[in-house]
Amino acid sequence: MRSIPPRLRAPAYMAVCGVVLCTVAVSVDGWSAALYLGPAVLVAAAGYYLWAGRDSDMAAMLRRQDDERQAYRRLRIQALVGRVMGGATSVAYLVAFAAKATLWPFALFLALQAAALLAGWVIYRERDGAAGNSLTGKSRVAR
Repeated sequence: MRSIPPRLRAPAYMAVCGVVLCTVAVSVDGWSAALYLGPAVLVAAAGYYLWAGRDSDMAAMLRRQDDERQAYRRLRIQALVGRVMGGATSVAYLVAFAAKATLWPFALFLALQAAALLAGWVIYRERDGAAGNSLTGKSRVAR
């Protein structure tokens, strides 16, 4: 992906995902699906291209040329999205349970949420007794 200029990466990704979406929609609904999805994908890719050309924080994040402050902002945005999606999954499960609907799709997403939490806990844990404060560099372990 390094051979693609930074400004074209997000629009190229959008176009590829749009082609995959259009292919699936055409296989399910026929060619009429391409008539309304195709222009939407083209407009979205063009919008991403124009937006990535601006001199702003969001454009830098689209180009993946963000500094530490913008990377931290991206991380917080992803954390918020994860929290909202986890809460939405829990609420949807409760609504399906109250409506006596099929529960296994919602239970699957709840299990995925729990597995992701466990995997994150294991992957991002502090290793080798390095349980210190990352801001001050001082260890909290009594010596």
